[in-house]
Amino acid sequence: MTHPVDPAVARAHADILDLFRRHPARLDEVCRAARDRLAAMPAHDPHDPRTWNSYKLITADVQTLLGYLREAGVPSSEPEHFRSLLIRVLYYLYESEKAKTGVLLAELVTSDWEARLGESHADTLNATARLAACLYAQGEPKRARPLFERVHQQQTSQFGDDDPAALLAACNLGACLTELGDHRAAFLLNEDTVRRGEQQLGKDHETTILATENLAGSLFGLGRHRTALTLYRDIHRWRRRTSGEDSLLTLNAEASIAITLHKLEDYEAARAVNADLLPRFERVAGKDHSGTKHTHARLVKNLRALGRYAEAEEVHGGIPKYGSPTPEGGHRALAPRHRGA
Repeated sequence: MTHPVDPAVARAHADILDLFRRHPARLDEVCRAARDRLAAMPAHDPHDPRTWNSYKLITADVQTLLGYLREAGVPSSEPEHFRSLLIRVLYYLYESEKAKTGVLLAELVTSDWEARLGESHADTLNATARLAACLYAQGEPKRARPLFERVHQQQTSQFGDDDPAALLAACNLGACLTELGDHRAAFLLNEDTVRRGEQQLGKDHETTILATENLAGSLFGLGRHRTALTLYRDIHRWRRRTSGEDSLLTLNAEASIAITLHKLEDYEAARAVNADLLPRFERVAGKDHSGTKHTHARLVKNLRALGRYAEAEEVHGGIPKYGSPTPEGGHRALAPRHRGA
């Protein structure tokens, strides 16, 4: 589904173009004015696919402006509202599967903020986590791991293991360890994060839910599929209650249930979940989103496992075949998807 660009975003874009047309010789002043104009826009939720067309336009402005800021010697670290906007753009690039662009922007932002704000500043750490998330999303968990570890170490050394930011950083690292196949280390970290999250934040807090999702992923990796399935079903109930029936968080939780059911050879139950998920993923995120494509591929796999080959071939023709996102079909419970990070 195509969602319109927010009129406030379109106006800001037009204002920025006008600034550069009217004052091309006063680059530093124009850069500051453009930076402040973007910072003044209302904050849009980058996790919501309905905002992605707006963020596409915002990202184009940000990419151009960051180049001019560097040329003019104007910092991207001021004002605070502009830093917040850049972080949201990096979230959008991760969520909308534009990780390559996210890596390039995050590298620029992180480098600038490290020099101007310091490596341990909260926003620098947040930008570093966005860089790691985008590296992870483009299939480079080995490059992401030391960044996640650095953020986790900084957060725990500054605030302690039980601080919300430290717990969220632990979620990131736990997901990355699972992606790297280090399931035992991931299990130990994720189990500890769930325990701390429940004690400090409560069982229904987003970070605790995310840690539980990561724990389910590490259990899956260790071959404890029935225990993982129980957790995934709990997570799905939480997601429906807190995020809504058709949020990406809820849909991804259902996808994990379908993957685990297939692994347990309950092919009919897996098929039923994927058949229900497919049109919902396409409606929410679009036909080209990986969630849609992965669900389609899983549905074909379910039907073939059931011996329903004609149906499988008929479904297979609907959307181009898309490979499995990870060796077991895709457990991507990474903390950058958390709204409060």
